[in-house]
Amino acid sequence: MWRNAVTPLDPEKPLLGFRALFACPTYGNVDPHCAKHLRVAVMSAASKGLHWAGDISPDRLGYSFARNSVASMARRFPDEFDGVMWVDSDIVCHPDSIIRLLTTARTHNLDFVTGVYHSRKPPNLPILYHWEPKIERYLQCVTYPKDTTISADACGFGFVWTSTRLINAIAEAPFFQPKEGWFPDRRDVGGFGEDISFGDHARHLEPRIQLYVDTGVQVGHLGDAEVIWEKQFRDRNLTIDSPEIQTRVVEANWGAKA
Repeated sequence: MWRNAVTPLDPEKPLLGFRALFACPTYGNVDPHCAKHLRVAVMSAASKGLHWAGDISPDRLGYSFARNSVASMARRFPDEFDGVMWVDSDIVCHPDSIIRLLTTARTHNLDFVTGVYHSRKPPNLPILYHWEPKIERYLQCVTYPKDTTISADACGFGFVWTSTRLINAIAEAPFFQPKEGWFPDRRDVGGFGEDISFGDHARHLEPRIQLYVDTGVQVGHLGDAEVIWEKQFRDRNLTIDSPEIQTRVVEANWGAKA
């Protein structure tokens, strides 16, 4: 269950007093369309009271190494900020995207919350996962409700808030391996990819720190020829029994125990 904020938020400046590190890992050339929209979202959040404590965005590093370097840098200054706002460089934000996600996090004292973006390739499923214990596998969500906050077990890290508390809790957990860090990429040995690995770490904490999804915070995902939005996903009217779902290949790293 989430925890309500101790004091009511200022409706004009709901992020006043909230401190965030900014992390936008880049893995190559940055699309100017994404960069422009991200700048507006960052400045809009500041106008609502958010204090950007620093920019720790890594450039041109491997996925796992880039994300681990952010978490490691964040851990060095635990008292100077409340958490990390992660935005991938291929995400297209609305002006209020960061405001809405962090207001949800602050209102309910959430340590781990994501907005929604969708896979580039058809059927454009949301990059959200739930753990299915019967088959010991992470399954990608096929449907989700609109404009609400739900729980999930793992997600992509394209548009995510993680608190300092969560980053520290994982680093102090008995299962934490410093050489692999918060985002181990074990796909080469049949394990999880780096983003699912982080969610898996959070799921195994004692007590567990729950991942939440604000489905009202929708951001675009830059595809090869177009930006993928919620509409492309909704227009397909998918269910668990849809042929596109029943015939899709389930990636091995979603369900391995390694």
